[in-house]
Amino acid sequence: MLNLGKVNHFGKLEMGFEVRRGYTRLVHVYQQPPLKASRELYEGNNPTATVFIMESSGGMVAGDRNEISIKLAPESQVRLKQQSALKIYPSHTGEVCTQAITVELEEEARLEWLPEVTIPFERAKFQVDTTIHMKESSTLIWGEIVAPGREMRGEIFDYQTFQSKYKLYVEGTLIAFDSFHFKPQEMNFSTIGLLEQALYVGSLWIVSPLVKNLPIRDLQDMIQQEKSLQASVTKLTDQAIHCRWLAKEQRILIKEINCMFEHISAYL
Repeated sequence: MLNLGKVNHFGKLEMGFEVRRGYTRLVHVYQQPPLKASRELYEGNNPTATVFIMESSGGMVAGDRNEISIKLAPESQVRLKQQSALKIYPSHTGEVCTQAITVELEEEARLEWLPEVTIPFERAKFQVDTTIHMKESSTLIWGEIVAPGREMRGEIFDYQTFQSKYKLYVEGTLIAFDSFHFKPQEMNFSTIGLLEQALYVGSLWIVSPLVKNLPIRDLQDMIQQEKSLQASVTKLTDQAIHCRWLAKEQRILIKEINCMFEHISAYL
């Protein structure tokens, strides 16, 4: 359960997608500031709907809460992009900023969530819960990047807490539960088994019936070409894999994770 505390801003965004006349349409949207969704965008004759998620406040302050709900009807194809990095401001009151994301994918639906950076500022407190329910025939490509803080200002692991819980269900069965809780004042990230020399953490979750046809060894070779990163590919089930990166530089991590994202997206 999320520790809600006192709510300052309560951003809420509900999106429902359906296929109509061959194109995926945003048929239901409820938005409560500071969260907002753009209209659907299309590339040529591609029926995939691209929608930008926007946060008009510029970031989350102590006690703020965001809730994002995404539902894809059968055969819907959606690509979601965050308009900018998610900034978590200092918690002067000691309260936690919270974000809850819930996703439901019906038969043969496809969702791509392009990675954007989450940046916890000095003294920030942040907690995010992501829960995804999907059918065996649906497809998910989901990326995430976590920064150590505002590196250019010298803020490296100066936040108070950063907690993330990611749960992925296929046909009601939990196939992945990824949880980490960073407390920089209580943890030595440079030790073996934690971040060692890395500053940034990147993840990519790929779930699809076509995953069984992906050349995992080729992906492993591809992900390890950039020598300045530590990276790996893990096969979760016959239809799910997980990629994770540890990086010293944000620029290189973003380049590599986006390259892998587009490679897998084109393959699936």
